[in-house]
Amino acid sequence: MKKILFLMVFVTYLVPVYSAEISKPTGCFTSTLTKRAVANPALQGGLIRTTWAKIEPSSGTFDFSSIETSLRLLPKNKQWSLAIHGGWSSMDATQPVQSPRRNKEIMLPRKPDEHMSPPWLITKYGAKTFSARFRGYTVNIPKYWDSSVQLRLASMLQAVAERYKSDKRLKLVYVPQMTSNGIEGHFNGVPVTDLLQAAGLSSEQEKQFEFLWAQASLSAIRATSSAFDNKAVAFEVHELLGNANIPIRIMKEIQADPKLKNQVGIGMWWISGKTEYQHDLVRAIEKFPGDLYGQVIGRSDQTNRFPNGNYGKVFEQAKKLGMRYLEVWNYEFEKNTCNDLMEAFNRYTQKTFASGKK
Repeated sequence: MKKILFLMVFVTYLVPVYSAEISKPTGCFTSTLTKRAVANPALQGGLIRTTWAKIEPSSGTFDFSSIETSLRLLPKNKQWSLAIHGGWSSMDATQPVQSPRRNKEIMLPRKPDEHMSPPWLITKYGAKTFSARFRGYTVNIPKYWDSSVQLRLASMLQAVAERYKSDKRLKLVYVPQMTSNGIEGHFNGVPVTDLLQAAGLSSEQEKQFEFLWAQASLSAIRATSSAFDNKAVAFEVHELLGNANIPIRIMKEIQADPKLKNQVGIGMWWISGKTEYQHDLVRAIEKFPGDLYGQVIGRSDQTNRFPNGNYGKVFEQAKKLGMRYLEVWNYEFEKNTCNDLMEAFNRYTQKTFASGKK
């Protein structure tokens, strides 16, 4: 624990006071760039996703082709945001898993893109991992609080920033997380006991895990905001350990830090128009005084995800929360399902956030 605390203090003191002007995004972005999506007149920009393993296939060697391939689809007058997924470094592909669609056992081959964070974190730097089940797989996830993970993550972010921070079209960068998804702040059903055991804690020590995870998250937040000191930064939040304590703690720490509160906002990748799911966290997000960035929970034809099947409730909730930016699935841009709703949201954000402040 002393080593962990030292790392957090060390990373904190490396962060400079920001003086760069930050231009923040507004309006509707596509959650995936495609040729058809970028033709929609309501599009303000698009999210580019990649993984740490693709960006840094070997330690200190960087490959930006996954970003460049997507950028070629982006019109010159449109903006982009960037999500570099952390997550598991290896997957057990030799075990049979239950297929949710075909209800029979299948063998899953090992593929390079099944590594979201690079395996060399473990083989070269000895980063500690823990095993978890995710969608039928057993995956090995590096511990977010491991000093090797934090230092190598900061180094990777600096390299990406050197390449892209001068691009004026880049408006938002997400903080990588060591979770099942690698960007979202939760573990998709991994039992609480597994998370506590990964940290060497008992079932009575949830408060210690809250502190540990919050400090690791804040260290990664500071590394991202330091590297991209002229860009808006977002940290995606979800409940952990069955409650909202950890994300609320992180949100408070962001607002309490003068270096972060104007630059770092909160991401909500599950906006649906409903309030009963993660109700306490929805209330906390509504009260958060900083910037809010969202992604719609699903496609408009997945009617069970929206109140009474009403997809328009997504935009109503986004406005109620004071969200400046919303990632809509590329399906909507390609199929022209809700152009009026997206254009209205664009006008709302441009009017509301014209000054650059919430």
